[in-house]
Amino acid sequence: MSRRDGLVVEVMNLLHRYQQAIETGTRDEIQAMVHLPVAYITEDSVQMRERYPFDPVKLREATGFHHGKSTYTVVHVDETKAHVQIDATRMRADDSPIEVVGAYYILQKRDGDWKIAAFSGVRTPA
Repeated sequence: MSRRDGLVVEVMNLLHRYQQAIETGTRDEIQAMVHLPVAYITEDSVQMRERYPFDPVKLREATGFHHGKSTYTVVHVDETKAHVQIDATRMRADDSPIEVVGAYYILQKRDGDWKIAAFSGVRTPA
């Protein structure tokens, strides 16, 4: 396995844990995977947040979100930083789509752990 392949595996391990936390976990679980402050790029601003900006429990309650169908593409990676493209569809328990999400995440590795440092997404109804 090349060094790049090994780094991609490390990044993907974090992203799969993150996806699981969105589907079944809490904000505190997700926050453990985020560098604080985290940069959150919205439609009209760049915000530095001291807390992960979404509560997955409230997201699930408000939308009926049950699971996601996601594709992660590690576009760039080195020993300390990764750029990831995410294409996902948020789904209900009956497998009907809620919305489509396209996002870019920037991860940083500090003290041996990969964490989300910045992210921006575009959501559209399914």
